[in-house]
Amino acid sequence: MGRYIKKERSTKKRNVVLFTALSAVLLALLFLPKDALLMGNEEEEPVKKESKEPKHKVVKLQPDNESAYEDEEKNSDKKEEAQTASEESEPSEEIGIDPEKEADKKEKAKKAAEEKKKQQAAADKPKINEPIGTSQTGTHTSSYEEGSVDWNEKLKAIRLATGLDENMTVWKIANGGGPQKSVAEVSPDGKPGERYTVNLEWVDQKGWKVTSVKK
Repeated sequence: MGRYIKKERSTKKRNVVLFTALSAVLLALLFLPKDALLMGNEEEEPVKKESKEPKHKVVKLQPDNESAYEDEEKNSDKKEEAQTASEESEPSEEIGIDPEKEADKKEKAKKAAEEKKKQQAAADKPKINEPIGTSQTGTHTSSYEEGSVDWNEKLKAIRLATGLDENMTVWKIANGGGPQKSVAEVSPDGKPGERYTVNLEWVDQKGWKVTSVKK
């Protein structure tokens, strides 16, 4: 009986020691740092970090390289400035003016203006002994009816010969000594003292012409 009691006590004691030891191990595991738990993965960590690094390289300029870059940039700016100055100094084909062409252009314009003046002077010059043209056909009969075609063509010939305008005063248009001759007496509008005596003659198919003008 006594032996049994001793054995039971020994077993209980051993169980208490084991329980205490397990409790200590558990507590130690709970309070251990996480780094200690991950120590087994230390060999794999560098591989993961290396895979996350960028594949391209970033090269930082050293002081010497920066100086060289600045010098190259300054030289480039100087070249651009020199090129711009050279372009500005050279005459532009689009904007530049050729003195010879400009002089020739002015000369042509001057000649054109003179020719226009000559034509205008010729148009304004009194037409004497020159038929003015006609719209009449067939046998011509001189008409002294105001407003008729023949009458209006006589007035046109008188205006061209005297230089008077349509507002001239017509004192008379009468027979000038033959069936194809007429004489007219006219004056500028508002100036009855400045009278013109105009003699006209008909030219077949060509119209009336002024043979003389007396003021």
